[in-house]
This record gives sequence, C-alpha cells and structure tokens, in this order.
Amino acid sequence: MNVGYQAQWVSKAKAESLRRSGVLAGGVLLDSFNGFVVIEPVGSEWGDGKILSTEEADYELSPAWCLESKARVSQARRLLGLEAGQLSIA
Repeated sequence: MNVGYQAQWVSKAKAESLRRSGVLAGGVLLDSFNGFVVIEPVGSEWGDGKILSTEEADYELSPAWCLESKARVSQARRLLGLEAGQLSIA
C-alpha cells in the first residue's frame, strides 16, 4: 500500500459521522459487501476498526465486493497504490 494512505474498517455510525463532518475531502469512504471501509491518510484515525493489510484491501476493493461506482473504487485503489488497471470505467 501507499505509505501515505491506509484502508480501515469503519462502523456504520462512524461512517455517518464522517460523512456529516466533511473530513473526507482527503480520503474516500466506501460501502462494501462486508461493511464500510475508509481510505484515510495514515495517522488520521478516521476508522474505528481493523486496519486492512495490502492483500485484504486489494480483495475488499474489488468490483465483486465493493458496492460503489468503478470510478470511486479506482480512486480508492490509486490512493492505496493498488493496481486500478483491472477496473475498466464505463
């Protein structure tokens, strides 16, 4: 993963709080099949769950599991330094 960003699980309540606060300008909040994932600058502590490893983030941010648009998923993957080439944006 990119050393500037990390992926972290976030509860539904915390996700709603982040949306309302406006702090997400520097990151991305995604709704996945398994819950909410925030792509945040390292040290920001926006999430309240486990920080995902590179492999876990790569898996969770795939079109099969992430319920967001391909453009948002690609943006999140770029922030993390993951390959976004496999996601064709229609």
